[in-house]
Amino acid sequence: MEILRKRLTLPKNKYYTTHLAIMNVFLPVKMTPKEIEVLANFMSLEGDIAEDRFGTSARKIVMQEMKIKPGGLGNYFDSLKKKGFLIEEPKKNFKIFPMLYPNPDTQNYQFQLLKQDSSG
Repeated sequence: MEILRKRLTLPKNKYYTTHLAIMNVFLPVKMTPKEIEVLANFMSLEGDIAEDRFGTSARKIVMQEMKIKPGGLGNYFDSLKKKGFLIEEPKKNFKIFPMLYPNPDTQNYQFQLLKQDSSG
């Protein structure tokens, strides 16, 4: 069988959502679809707002985009922290676990499936 390939050109937010969904397959602890969506929204922020990615203004933008309330966003933050996808830094700042970031414009993936020998 030949190598399976697929090229997707996606809008910014969908780029991050799709990347996180692909990465989720390989993670020992899984994100829920909504956690992926929340994290993707924060990852897609650009410009000055991205300098303080989890600040008040950024949170407001994400809450409006996703139509969720502060308590709901707080629940997602708690869950993402417990799972290790958000890392809390001093002064209540957060950063996303570095392995979850894709390259800014294009991301390639390569993995291999091996069928285990039935005798072993």
